[in-house]
Amino acid sequence: MLYSIIHSILRVILAVYIRLGTVGLENIPKQGGVILAPNHPSDSDSFILGTAIRRQLHTMGKEELFRKRFTEFIFRKLNAFPVKRGRVDREAIRTAVSVLKEGHIIDMYPEGTVSKDSFLQEPKLGTAFVALQAKTPVVPVAMIGTFNVMSKGQKFPRPHKVIIRFGKPLYFDEYYDKSYNKEILKIVTKQIMSEIKRLLNSNALEETHYVST
Repeated sequence: MLYSIIHSILRVILAVYIRLGTVGLENIPKQGGVILAPNHPSDSDSFILGTAIRRQLHTMGKEELFRKRFTEFIFRKLNAFPVKRGRVDREAIRTAVSVLKEGHIIDMYPEGTVSKDSFLQEPKLGTAFVALQAKTPVVPVAMIGTFNVMSKGQKFPRPHKVIIRFGKPLYFDEYYDKSYNKEILKIVTKQIMSEIKRLLNSNALEETHYVST
């Protein structure tokens, strides 16, 4: 209930404040586990992404956000779960795989952290690993304009037009029932990043649909 209330409030605010638009929203499967894999130019990305889609979004949040009882309560109600940064957090990975196998949708950022200058960074292998473990499709996503709304370290958002472009789901069935290694994870990661880059370079603005209140 709290998620739905906050989602509705944010849709109204974002529709007015940043004029949020989407392209390819229909590419998100309507049911079953799905990973949304966006670029990560802003601290606000997960909030804006969760507002743009109709399904409830589950997301990883840095461990520091869960240290105080009130903020932990809010983030838990928003389907967030903690992740320890700077190392492989096996508990967070297990949680992500479990959430996906239960048929939910989560966002995972292949870059692993927010970009300081809005440009793509070298990706990590975590998104590919979770996708193969959970045997779920990955929808590449381009977040455009969120850096201008709230860049890394900024405390308050600024009004700015935002476009979110969703690519077609990527399936990696050929690896699901095979033992895989670091090289396979690199191949999967490269495919995901290539699609994110393609979406970022796309100029199909005429297909943009603005979020209605």
